[in-house]
Amino acid sequence: MKDAASMMPEPETFGIVMVPHNQAQQILDLSGQVNQVVIKLAPGTDEKKAAEQVKVLLEPYGNLADYPRKQQLSDAILHMELEQLSAMAVFLPTIFLGIAALIQFVMLGRMVRAQRLQIGVMKALGYSNPSILLHYTGYALVAAVAGALLGSVLGVIFANLFSSVYAVFFNLPQAIGGINFKAIFYGFSLSVIVGTIAGLTASRGVISVNPAESMNPAPPKSSGRIFLERWSWLWHRFGISWKMSLRTINRNRFRSAVTLIGVVLAVAMLVVALFTRDIVDYMINRCYFEEQRYDYMLRFTTPVKETELFNITRLDGVIKAEPVFEIPVRIHFMELVREDLVLGLPPGVSLKKLYSPAGKIQDIPGEGLLISETTAKKLHAKPGDKVTVETLLGLGPSHLSEIKIAGVNRQLVGGCSAISLASANRLLQESSLISGAMLKTDTGQAALLEKKLNEMTGIASISSRQKELDSFNKKLGYMVYSITIMISFAVVLGFAIVYNSSIMSFTERKRELASLRVVGFTTGEVSGLLLKENLAQLALGIILGLPCGRFLAHAYINAVNTDLYTFQAVIYPVTYVLSALGGIIFIMIAYGLAVKGVKRLDLVEVLKTRD
Repeated sequence: MKDAASMMPEPETFGIVMVPHNQAQQILDLSGQVNQVVIKLAPGTDEKKAAEQVKVLLEPYGNLADYPRKQQLSDAILHMELEQLSAMAVFLPTIFLGIAALIQFVMLGRMVRAQRLQIGVMKALGYSNPSILLHYTGYALVAAVAGALLGSVLGVIFANLFSSVYAVFFNLPQAIGGINFKAIFYGFSLSVIVGTIAGLTASRGVISVNPAESMNPAPPKSSGRIFLERWSWLWHRFGISWKMSLRTINRNRFRSAVTLIGVVLAVAMLVVALFTRDIVDYMINRCYFEEQRYDYMLRFTTPVKETELFNITRLDGVIKAEPVFEIPVRIHFMELVREDLVLGLPPGVSLKKLYSPAGKIQDIPGEGLLISETTAKKLHAKPGDKVTVETLLGLGPSHLSEIKIAGVNRQLVGGCSAISLASANRLLQESSLISGAMLKTDTGQAALLEKKLNEMTGIASISSRQKELDSFNKKLGYMVYSITIMISFAVVLGFAIVYNSSIMSFTERKRELASLRVVGFTTGEVSGLLLKENLAQLALGIILGLPCGRFLAHAYINAVNTDLYTFQAVIYPVTYVLSALGGIIFIMIAYGLAVKGVKRLDLVEVLKTRD
């Protein structure tokens, strides 16, 4: 990557060329000179002490800025991605295994209640509680083992797919894929353990089954007044079918709660899956259109006088040019130290905007430092505190200055502190120096202007905002993999919960629904009762699922934030709408399946009295 401000690698416009050391010295006419020293420490070496000794040794040759490997950009970017994957490795399995355990718990619990007669017979024949408990737990164990085996195979396939994507994106060896037996063992074991626990918990109902009582049908549940009946002015506005549906929901609280949980989790998972698209869109808009309002960023080989900008502003196509002075620094506060980049900007700068953590545009203070949010958190510093800034520019001696923190600025990509251009020069005991320039250009002359800039000596690099944006958009494809898989899991798991809940509910209610048909209800009226129950659960599920999804989104974002990237849980209204529509689809599918069962009911068979 070009620098910390780049969101993505740009192989089309930036790369690193390796040549023999002596050849590089010859090309650059710097015989016998070096500008970097790479050091590998022996195991057990005190890194800080070694760095101080090297600094003292090289002090006569100019200022030394030392960077441990974890602060090297390439290493930091890769570590950031690995940290995000580590967070996902905890976040996603917790949700998915929790949902799977819920499905097993509900299905086995209902199976135990539906087979209380068989359980009573088994007990009467001499089977013990532990043996019956293990019998029903075996259902969950078999499902867990089968799911773990299939999941391991799919996991290896997906892992190799993602590994190949990462190998291309991060320029890693293609051989990083393969079979990780340790990961397979952990995934298999965790699935089996969760399934077994869910099975044991759900099957514990067999212990309370009495052989004599199990021969009789389960007593009907009492149907007391629901809370809506306390508001008579509202209750009387409901029709008879709505009253029956609401009372049925209240009478079968557990069954209704399971369906409700299914809708809530389905909607919440859709919010989590879809909001990643919102984050990317927000970051692109914030970074490339709100914070960076320039078309080109020029960086000079060495700091120059601000008057050099006149040579650039005279070029055709340049509408506006504003100076910038980038100074690498080490910020000291109390006992803590943090390396940062200080950005010197002129008062009233228009091509670069800084934002507070609250999202408000901040003006460059005449005096004081707008410290980056990441640095402020690392140093535990706040506005009003005084910090010591040590310059690490690499030209001339380092300087120490005490500066008061005037405010905190938040940047989504990279991160740097900001001060006025005059204050930046005072840090180095200089005046009117700049290290680069931000240009606003005429779009029609951009190509010609870029060619002229490339021909100018003294310019170390030229960053085009449009090219960075185009490169970023091209590489969004690898994100589609994650988003697609997340949405697929949300759809499958959401549908599984609602579908299973619907089928089990219908199985338990066959006799009840057949009785309604016998007393004169038509198929349409019975279907209408089921529809109203589903609509009531759907409405409440969406109301609870949307904030639940937002909570999960915030938890996920807090887990994946790093020093280089500050993500925000931005969720657009359309994401809530799509998630709600997903919940509607799930519940309508479940309703459709239940309606088919109503039409196929054999009234005589269902209403037969059991002997």
